Amino acid sequence: MSGEPAGVYVLWLEVLGEVQIRHRLGCWRLNGSYAYVGSAQGPGGLRRLQRHREVAEGRNATRRWHIDFLLAAGIWRGAFVMETEDPHLECRLARALAQRLPPAIPRFGSSDCRCPTHLFAIPDVPGFHSLMFELGLHPV
Repeated sequence: MSGEPAGVYVLWLEVLGEVQIRHRLGCWRLNGSYAYVGSAQGPGGLRRLQRHREVAEGRNATRRWHIDFLLAAGIWRGAFVMETEDPHLECRLARALAQRLPPAIPRFGSSDCRCPTHLFAIPDVPGFHSLMFELGLHPV
Protein backbone atom coordinates (compact mmCIF):
# COMPACT_ATOMS: atom_id res chain seq x y z
CA MET A 1 0.00 0.00 0.00
CA SER A 2 1.06 3.63 -0.39
CA GLY A 3 2.41 5.83 2.36
CA GLU A 4 -1.10 7.14 3.07
CA PRO A 5 -2.93 5.46 5.95
CA ALA A 6 -6.03 3.40 5.21
CA GLY A 7 -9.28 4.05 7.00
CA VAL A 8 -12.95 4.89 7.04
CA TYR A 9 -14.53 8.30 6.94
CA VAL A 10 -17.81 10.15 7.34
CA LEU A 11 -18.38 13.18 5.14
CA TRP A 12 -20.63 15.97 6.41
CA LEU A 13 -22.47 17.76 3.60
CA GLU A 14 -25.26 20.25 3.25
CA VAL A 15 -27.52 19.74 0.24
CA LEU A 16 -30.48 21.85 -0.83
CA GLY A 17 -32.44 21.01 -3.98
CA GLU A 18 -32.72 18.25 -6.53
CA VAL A 19 -29.82 15.90 -7.17
CA GLN A 20 -29.68 13.43 -10.07
CA ILE A 21 -27.67 10.35 -9.10
CA ARG A 22 -26.64 7.79 -11.68
CA HIS A 23 -26.72 4.00 -11.28
CA ARG A 24 -30.50 3.86 -11.14
CA LEU A 25 -30.86 5.92 -7.97
CA GLY A 26 -32.63 8.67 -9.88
CA CYS A 27 -33.54 12.18 -8.81
CA TRP A 28 -33.88 13.15 -5.14
CA ARG A 29 -34.88 16.38 -3.44
CA LEU A 30 -32.68 16.92 -0.40
CA ASN A 31 -32.88 19.65 2.18
CA GLY A 32 -30.42 19.71 5.06
CA SER A 33 -27.27 18.14 6.43
CA TYR A 34 -26.17 14.64 5.50
CA ALA A 35 -23.55 12.11 6.60
CA TYR A 36 -21.93 9.75 4.10
CA VAL A 37 -19.92 6.71 5.24
CA GLY A 38 -17.02 5.74 2.99
CA SER A 39 -13.95 3.54 2.91
CA ALA A 40 -10.39 4.49 2.08
CA GLN A 41 -8.89 1.01 2.00
CA GLY A 42 -7.65 1.10 -1.58
CA PRO A 43 -4.68 2.79 -3.21
CA GLY A 44 -4.04 6.23 -1.76
CA GLY A 45 -5.81 5.48 1.50
CA LEU A 46 -7.29 8.50 3.24
CA ARG A 47 -5.97 10.70 0.44
CA ARG A 48 -9.37 9.88 -1.11
CA LEU A 49 -10.77 12.70 1.04
CA GLN A 50 -8.72 15.17 -0.97
CA ARG A 51 -10.41 13.95 -4.16
CA HIS A 52 -13.86 14.24 -2.55
CA ARG A 53 -13.10 17.80 -1.50
CA GLU A 54 -11.94 18.68 -5.04
CA VAL A 55 -15.26 17.40 -6.43
CA ALA A 56 -17.18 19.42 -3.82
CA GLU A 57 -15.21 22.57 -4.69
CA GLY A 58 -15.68 22.11 -8.45
CA ARG A 59 -11.99 21.36 -9.12
CA ASN A 60 -12.67 17.77 -10.26
CA ALA A 61 -15.45 17.05 -12.78
CA THR A 62 -15.23 13.23 -12.61
CA ARG A 63 -18.46 11.56 -11.51
CA ARG A 64 -17.68 7.92 -10.77
CA TRP A 65 -19.42 7.09 -7.49
CA HIS A 66 -22.79 8.03 -5.96
CA ILE A 67 -21.09 10.46 -3.59
CA ASP A 68 -19.59 12.41 -6.52
CA PHE A 69 -23.07 13.54 -7.58
CA LEU A 70 -23.97 14.65 -4.08
CA LEU A 71 -20.64 16.42 -3.56
CA ALA A 72 -21.09 18.36 -6.80
CA ALA A 73 -24.56 19.53 -5.71
CA GLY A 74 -23.83 20.20 -2.05
CA ILE A 75 -21.62 22.14 0.31
CA TRP A 76 -18.68 20.47 2.08
CA ARG A 77 -19.00 21.00 5.83
CA GLY A 78 -16.34 18.62 7.08
CA ALA A 79 -15.06 15.08 7.40
CA PHE A 80 -14.36 12.67 10.23
CA VAL A 81 -11.89 9.80 9.94
CA MET A 82 -10.60 6.70 11.66
CA GLU A 83 -7.44 4.98 10.53
CA THR A 84 -7.92 1.24 10.16
CA GLU A 85 -6.94 -1.69 7.97
CA ASP A 86 -10.25 -3.45 8.76
CA PRO A 87 -12.14 -3.84 5.45
CA HIS A 88 -15.45 -4.44 7.30
CA LEU A 89 -15.45 -1.33 9.46
CA GLU A 90 -17.18 0.80 6.78
CA CYS A 91 -20.35 -1.31 6.95
CA ARG A 92 -20.22 -1.62 10.74
CA LEU A 93 -19.98 2.17 10.91
CA ALA A 94 -22.96 2.53 8.52
CA ARG A 95 -24.97 0.16 10.73
CA ALA A 96 -24.04 2.18 13.81
CA LEU A 97 -25.21 5.40 12.13
CA ALA A 98 -28.42 3.68 11.00
CA GLN A 99 -29.29 3.14 14.68
CA ARG A 100 -29.09 6.88 15.39
CA LEU A 101 -29.73 8.76 12.13
CA PRO A 102 -32.53 8.51 9.54
CA PRO A 103 -31.57 6.98 6.18
CA ALA A 104 -31.58 9.49 3.33
CA ILE A 105 -31.46 7.59 0.00
CA PRO A 106 -31.83 3.80 -0.17
CA ARG A 107 -28.80 1.96 -1.63
CA PHE A 108 -26.74 5.16 -1.78
CA GLY A 109 -23.06 4.24 -1.64
CA SER A 110 -23.86 0.64 -0.82
CA SER A 111 -24.17 -1.02 -4.21
CA ASP A 112 -21.19 -3.28 -3.39
CA CYS A 113 -22.45 -4.43 0.04
CA ARG A 114 -25.68 -5.42 1.76
CA CYS A 115 -26.17 -2.23 3.75
CA PRO A 116 -29.49 -0.44 3.16
CA THR A 117 -27.58 2.83 2.63
CA HIS A 118 -24.41 4.72 3.49
CA LEU A 119 -26.15 8.13 3.45
CA PHE A 120 -27.98 9.51 6.47
CA ALA A 121 -29.83 12.70 7.32
CA ILE A 122 -28.44 14.77 10.19
CA PRO A 123 -31.36 16.31 12.09
CA ASP A 124 -29.12 17.61 14.91
CA VAL A 125 -25.61 18.81 13.97
CA PRO A 126 -24.21 19.07 17.54
CA GLY A 127 -25.58 15.58 18.25
CA PHE A 128 -23.95 14.32 15.05
CA HIS A 129 -20.57 15.71 16.14
CA SER A 130 -20.95 14.00 19.52
CA LEU A 131 -21.82 10.76 17.74
CA MET A 132 -18.68 10.96 15.60
CA PHE A 133 -16.50 11.30 18.72
CA GLU A 134 -18.45 8.54 20.48
CA LEU A 135 -17.73 6.21 17.55
CA GLY A 136 -14.01 7.03 17.62
CA LEU A 137 -13.78 9.29 14.55
CA HIS A 138 -11.94 12.58 14.58
CA PRO A 139 -12.34 15.67 12.39
CA VAL A 140 -9.86 16.48 9.62
